[in-house]
Amino acid sequence: MVSLPKLTPRSGPLCSASLGRSPDGRGGRVRRLLPNVYEGWLVVAASAFYITLTSGAINYGFGTIFVPLRAEFGWSVAATALAFSLRQEASGIAAPFIGIINDRFGPQRTVALGVVIISGAMLGLSFIHSIWQFYAAMLLISVGASSVGGPVGMAAVTTWFDRRRARALALMTIGGGLAGVMVVPIAALVTGLGWRDALRVEAAILLTAGLVPAFTTRFRPPEHPQPMDGLPPMVTDGVVQPPMVRWGIPVRQAVRTRSFGLLTLGLAGISFGTATVTVLQIPYLESIGISPAAAASTVAFYALSSLIGRLGFGFLADRFNKRIMLATCTAMIASGLALLPLVHSVWQAFGALLLLGPGFGGTVPVRAAMIADNYGTRYFGTLNGIATFVRTIGSGLGPLAVGYIVDRSGLYGTGWLLAAGVVAAGLIAVIIERAPAALRDEWRGRAEQSAALEASPPRPV
Repeated sequence: MVSLPKLTPRSGPLCSASLGRSPDGRGGRVRRLLPNVYEGWLVVAASAFYITLTSGAINYGFGTIFVPLRAEFGWSVAATALAFSLRQEASGIAAPFIGIINDRFGPQRTVALGVVIISGAMLGLSFIHSIWQFYAAMLLISVGASSVGGPVGMAAVTTWFDRRRARALALMTIGGGLAGVMVVPIAALVTGLGWRDALRVEAAILLTAGLVPAFTTRFRPPEHPQPMDGLPPMVTDGVVQPPMVRWGIPVRQAVRTRSFGLLTLGLAGISFGTATVTVLQIPYLESIGISPAAAASTVAFYALSSLIGRLGFGFLADRFNKRIMLATCTAMIASGLALLPLVHSVWQAFGALLLLGPGFGGTVPVRAAMIADNYGTRYFGTLNGIATFVRTIGSGLGPLAVGYIVDRSGLYGTGWLLAAGVVAAGLIAVIIERAPAALRDEWRGRAEQSAALEASPPRPV
């Protein structure tokens, strides 16, 4: 049996937190309860659970209160959509800072704080009486969402997987797809209790159920006894390969690369289209005569169909070029948006969403896997936060621009075509993007050399 070297972490608070040392040890206790299960999969399951709760309530559930809010307060489509755009923008602005906090203190505290903020802000939203209160509540919710959302879970998951990274991210992001199913009971709550009491019920559920999985989500410690991916070490020419070393291109260097600029630009274009669908899908379908219940069912269909993309493209991305996978997803989104103006029935809506859902779903794990592969996992939280900030510029502008077009012309079709064009521009950026191979090899080599030096026995004096 080949003895593998035990890596010793560098000293210092940043390294201790970023390499996953859990001060309270809760992650380790969960592993001891399930010793035969690779802890990385427990982190995946916990992340998927709280993402389901928060995404269902925020990303999908808020579409059910769009029409009731306008009916009660008389706000325009653009003014109401502005709150959702502000939420996206505030979430994007907060994302880099949340990434730094996550890299520094770990996902356990970050997620727990986010759950408390979202629950409190959602409760406050149920008491609003003016549009500025609406905007303020949505801004607070956005900060909480940044702390609980996919990027925080992704930062943890990427440290547990290397060979199975894309599929692990795909399984984690199932929570985002399953969240769409929650729109049906949320819509029933809004119909039965009114939008105010429905929000109060949601806030209580989020607080009580969201804190439990938060303490299972942690970074992989360097001395963890289970092998990376939960798989036996790789053997090349009869030699057991050393454990995967956590490496990363420094943030300042990474953000200056052409690769990072093109990737984030492409993601912003994609988000312009997908956020517009999320916010305006129900109002659009109701405007062409589809009942509220049927319109809500298309949201559930959109979310469930995204699971096909999350799982399918997530597994494919571990075998094939991730950039090509992302480009394929982007082309599907642009095509689906271009079909929306032709929709006149709920069945035609399902047809367009059959392209939009899997296309959107596939982008979620693939984009995170690309960032981890291209720039490493050591600064993943910060880099993914910066990418999220740029991406949310698109997701904030999309609903606002299309909502403005609807208010001015009364035509959703023109807005959908605009969104399709912006996504197509993002597709071009994705196609011409190339990984920073030289920088990647340099910093990975430095990390491996440093780990080898730390693992070697001290020289006798």
